[in-house]
Amino acid sequence: MGASARIGLLGALLASLAALAGPVGPVLASERVTLHASFSPDRPGVSTTIGFGFEIHDSNGLPPTPLRSVSLHLPPGIGYLTTTLGLATCEPAALIAHGLAGCSPNSRLGFGSAFVEVPFGSSRGYEIPEIQALMGPPHDGNIVVLFYANGREPVYAQIVFEGELITGSPTLGGRLDAVVPLIPSVPDGPAVSIVRVHTTIGPSHLTYYEQVHGKTVSFHPRGVTVPVHCPRGGFRFSARFGFQDGSDTVARTSVPCPRRHR
Repeated sequence: MGASARIGLLGALLASLAALAGPVGPVLASERVTLHASFSPDRPGVSTTIGFGFEIHDSNGLPPTPLRSVSLHLPPGIGYLTTTLGLATCEPAALIAHGLAGCSPNSRLGFGSAFVEVPFGSSRGYEIPEIQALMGPPHDGNIVVLFYANGREPVYAQIVFEGELITGSPTLGGRLDAVVPLIPSVPDGPAVSIVRVHTTIGPSHLTYYEQVHGKTVSFHPRGVTVPVHCPRGGFRFSARFGFQDGSDTVARTSVPCPRRHR
């Protein structure tokens, strides 16, 4: 993570798709989190796009406590070896300075959106309609995912977050780790609350480019592969969410086993 407050701002958003698993906090969260996950297509052994999302609800009906970390645990057996996602890397500084124009299209990994609440105004909810996921420089041999968005009114900021992907094995699931900085609603003001996030990692709607015999040719990258064998109960995902007040909570979901085709 860079020292800039903006670098890491998007860590808040992925969440989408983001966390270093920490010890269970001593405080039970008043927030309830609903976790969503999907494979598209959902067929054993094929290239897929992973969808990940969550919604945070405060049990007292107030804006949720600001999110500080997310740790997404993936099901075992996801195949990383044949993916061609992230043929180029994007530098966080270039992303902040120039936006998406500062990075190669071949560094894009997926898309998403988010919904945040600010603690002022007559309408507290605001949509961030587009988040981009890009391949960042690796860290200790692990894949780094950058999530980028342009926050407009009422919160104006370039949002960039780094999530580190720890790959798994046939028996041990991987995880996507992110630390979420506080996002000020206004300079020196209270932090915004992240309410809803959805993001994808995979080839859906992505186009890459390569040079073939001196000509630029477009193609669609391959994603990670769905495990060949589906365990009883489906492919299980879980995520731990840590909040500003020191509380945390765990949410779980699963992608059902695909139907067998006769």
